[in-house]
Amino acid sequence: MTKKLILFMIILAFWLILFSQSSEHSKYLQATKHLDFNSPEFTQVMSELLKDDMSIEMKLKIVYYFTRDSLPFASDASLKASEVLKKKKALCYTKAMVYVSFCRRLGVPAKLAEMHFVMIANNRKHLHGIAQVFYNGKWIYIDTVSNRDALSYWGVDKSDPFQTPEFALNDNVVVSDEYYKDLSFTDYETNDVPKKWLEHMKKFLDTGKW
Repeated sequence: MTKKLILFMIILAFWLILFSQSSEHSKYLQATKHLDFNSPEFTQVMSELLKDDMSIEMKLKIVYYFTRDSLPFASDASLKASEVLKKKKALCYTKAMVYVSFCRRLGVPAKLAEMHFVMIANNRKHLHGIAQVFYNGKWIYIDTVSNRDALSYWGVDKSDPFQTPEFALNDNVVVSDEYYKDLSFTDYETNDVPKKWLEHMKKFLDTGKW
């Protein structure tokens, strides 16, 4: 086998790997029934927050803090991401839905996931909806809820010290492990909202109870 043929085969294998990764993640760029990022609500918010000359990293950072801190945390349900922007209130599921929608509209693959943990302050178990973003060749977990309001909702006293996680794209964006234990994650392969989440939210909308 000649050196040219070997080099050609190496290059071909490299491009095949890139193509397979691109194809594999393409479904996580699509608008869906519940992740409806092409709606006027997303167009308006993004036009107000973002500028064309911003880097993609800056855009992802800005929409992260908007989702986490500008949408008040509330026991409420919305079956579409656009509904969350209309209501201007959200719980963990719907904040994650909004952020995933922002990411996809910006051309960054994203999907929904779950974070499981026990709060050290009160030893309570929590199931927590979060986002998962594919950036620089790896999936990153991003908690779009954990600020002071969320910590209070989880039963932690407001006087307790709490440092909110800072946005970054080189590692998971989750609460510091000084506040929780027994951390684990559940990934979902669907490119829409997981059926379990939808069933929980529909129940709440019908009965007012989770």
